[in-house]
Amino acid sequence: MSVCNLLEFSESGGCGCKIPPQMLTNILKTTQQKNTVKNNDILLGFETSDDCAIYNFGGKKLLFSTDFFSSTVSSPYLFGKIAAANALSDIYATGGRPLIVNSILAFPPDDIPMPYIEKMIEGAQEVMAECGATVVGGHTIKNAQPLYGFAVIGEVEDAHIRQNNTPRNHDLVIITKPLGIGIISNALKVGRLSEAELPESTLEIMSRVNRIGYTLAQHPGVSAMTDITGFGLAGHLSELVDNTGFNVSIDGDAVPVIEGVEALSLAVTKNPSGTYNNISRYARFVKYEADISDALRLILHDPQTNGGLLFTVDEETYRDHILPLFEAEQSDHYVIGTISAGQGQIIIK
Repeated sequence: MSVCNLLEFSESGGCGCKIPPQMLTNILKTTQQKNTVKNNDILLGFETSDDCAIYNFGGKKLLFSTDFFSSTVSSPYLFGKIAAANALSDIYATGGRPLIVNSILAFPPDDIPMPYIEKMIEGAQEVMAECGATVVGGHTIKNAQPLYGFAVIGEVEDAHIRQNNTPRNHDLVIITKPLGIGIISNALKVGRLSEAELPESTLEIMSRVNRIGYTLAQHPGVSAMTDITGFGLAGHLSELVDNTGFNVSIDGDAVPVIEGVEALSLAVTKNPSGTYNNISRYARFVKYEADISDALRLILHDPQTNGGLLFTVDEETYRDHILPLFEAEQSDHYVIGTISAGQGQIIIK
């Protein structure tokens, strides 16, 4: 089999290839304005930049989401796993479970050997099987930059629906993965790292499925939930508190970072980039009350591809239910801050 490196085809990998946040806002605004077909069964659409649309179908609540991107890694098998886990994450972040998916695949057939495509599919199908999601079709086209992802339909119980902007006063703020996935992808692309050098723990973080969101949402004390993706932790924290009457206070020392990322961040994060787009877009929300490092400032805005969940929960529910859940699952979580009354600010202490 001829050999190629998927990263050589990626202009900016994963969720780092999202367009600038302000441009996306304008696109969504225009789409809303031109969307003249009204449907009372649409329970959630564009309104809050949430993870999924929610549709009332015969009393069942269906979830719908689409996600695809260019590769963040050179391994086609790992790329497939990450693409699938990332696409399913929106369903889990809304409190649901996936049902069926359509694949979205684009690649240059003259440059990418077919065994690479088969490995991508193999990695993705492994994740879908783990999560009980069935691939029922899709669409494949020629494109200079390889792209892979999925459109997903899921379902959720009424009581388990979670949105990204419904925290409660005094809630704890928790994330389920350390930050730095985008920085690692940049380091791989520019040759500062090779995948062979990455520890198994880092590869596991990059491809881990956020299935625990389905169980978290079954606890009424979990008030809000989303996943951390292309707009970085700071961007998703802004969605959590914007127009809610709350602030979120973050302990900078408690923010988890993947091993080795802090040393790489300044060297591989360039301007312009998705990180600097995020810094510009969300500057009005962020207030620094602590003297944190330049590296951590970048990490807070680093675009995450298949990042962890971000959720809020009251202390009693956390102590009695959520902490035992993570211990039983042998899964990571990090308490990084609290919710308080305010004006939609992210206060870094």
